[in-house]
Amino acid sequence: MALIEYLERDDWRSVLRRSFEGAITLLQTDRFGRCSSAVDDIKSWLTSGGVSRVQLQLERQMKGRRLDKERQSEIRDFLEQLVQENQRSLLQLIADGIIPWNQADFLATMGIAEAEFDAMWEHISAGGNLFETWMLANGYSQDRINQIYQIIDRWLVKTELSIHTNPDEPNWN
Repeated sequence: MALIEYLERDDWRSVLRRSFEGAITLLQTDRFGRCSSAVDDIKSWLTSGGVSRVQLQLERQMKGRRLDKERQSEIRDFLEQLVQENQRSLLQLIADGIIPWNQADFLATMGIAEAEFDAMWEHISAGGNLFETWMLANGYSQDRINQIYQIIDRWLVKTELSIHTNPDEPNWN
């Protein structure tokens, strides 16, 4: 059965969770592995347009099946919850190129509004440091922030990560 048919049932939440998480697991391990049609629906939507494509397809199908407005709202909210719960896995699939990158999908996955993202980008572009700004806004003292930076620096040295500072180097980003 297609996913939308399951969403008409009383146990739709468990089916949506299993299908969403099953699709993510398959995309991480065996992208072309066999699965149920409900899992395949989500898997194909994720790989053809990410979370925003899942949302779009569910919207179309819910309207086509004439699900009541309350159920549609519950499904949207639950999908958003699943996205947040699986944020790390979704971001890794985006980073791996399995889920295509687009800003709207990234923002939906991160749970950030476009206006909020634009404000952060403007802050960064003006030379601001969001991490430090957040720590100051949450009561961290400048001494504590400096200690955190020292810990990060030691970790970078310990793991032998190097930060490229020469813009003439061909691999510099």
